[in-house]
Amino acid sequence: MRTALVTGATGFVGSQVVDELLAREEAVRGLVRDPAKAARLRERGIEVIVGDIRDPEAVSRAVQGIDVVHHCAAAVGAHYTGREIRETNLGGVRRLLEEARAASVGRVLLLSSVNVLGTVNLDPATEDLPCRRSHDPAADVKIEMERLALEAGHGPGPEVVILRPGFIYGPGDPGNLPRIIRALRRGKFAYIGSRDHVIPIVHVGDVVQAMLLAAQAPSANGRVYQITDGSRTTVGQFIDHLADLLECPRPRRVLPGFLPRLGCVVFDGLHLVVPRCPAPINRSGVRFLGTSRYVDIRRAREELGYAPRVGYREGLAETLRGLAVPAKEETDDCSLSRSGKDR
Repeated sequence: MRTALVTGATGFVGSQVVDELLAREEAVRGLVRDPAKAARLRERGIEVIVGDIRDPEAVSRAVQGIDVVHHCAAAVGAHYTGREIRETNLGGVRRLLEEARAASVGRVLLLSSVNVLGTVNLDPATEDLPCRRSHDPAADVKIEMERLALEAGHGPGPEVVILRPGFIYGPGDPGNLPRIIRALRRGKFAYIGSRDHVIPIVHVGDVVQAMLLAAQAPSANGRVYQITDGSRTTVGQFIDHLADLLECPRPRRVLPGFLPRLGCVVFDGLHLVVPRCPAPINRSGVRFLGTSRYVDIRRAREELGYAPRVGYREGLAETLRGLAVPAKEETDDCSLSRSGKDR
């Protein structure tokens, strides 16, 4: 029986990788930072190493006797500083690959993002396109991570496979969709540039499916695979359906593209002075709403046997059930004409 290590085993994606591995009766070890969450994993019979991906000793212990690593740990969100993002998402991967090589791990699966393709409109966006820096620390660090990992994969260490998911949503979503839901309920949501932008979306269950396929595909070493639901869903279609499920008015306000991007520059400057100051807008959100990208997943279909199972309509309904979000909160929260500060 193979033994799999899941880093970030209690996170959004990692926890669901663990669930699927257990369902397949595979041996699982988890690397987690929070001792309380580690205890809950142990109750399920999972071996747990408590530590940070940046900690060489913890990573060394975690990879001993491991056949495949599902690397899901990452610093994601505005509450992380640029330094923390770099140390975790680049330095952590470097450390993981070094320790995996020393422990003779067979394969390491790494999660990147379609955001490495930058902020230009693309149709189609394939894996052969060059990565483009976008001044978003999280996305730009992933470009460096991909380069580092692919170089390592051609060396004497473990095989390396990189997956680039789109906008991940689904049950357990810690913040992506909840932020949009809050904006819709408060009448604060606005499109950026157009309602017709094609958006790369993917249900978390399909990301897990892709990771498990990539763990076994014989020819996947050194390859990059883009993972979405394969559709040409527009941001307007996605948001309209979400608003309908929430029983909120469908938003119609469209902002010129330059305004939110200018806002990002302002808040980036503020972040240098007050690193943990929460920003009402970020580059990742602006990219999601303000860029049109049809992401080609043909390579994943042909080489991994990946077949998306969840479309956005059923995926959003399931997500709301999983988030335990009431169909409707206060009526005023859904009014587009509501004034006053967000609560």
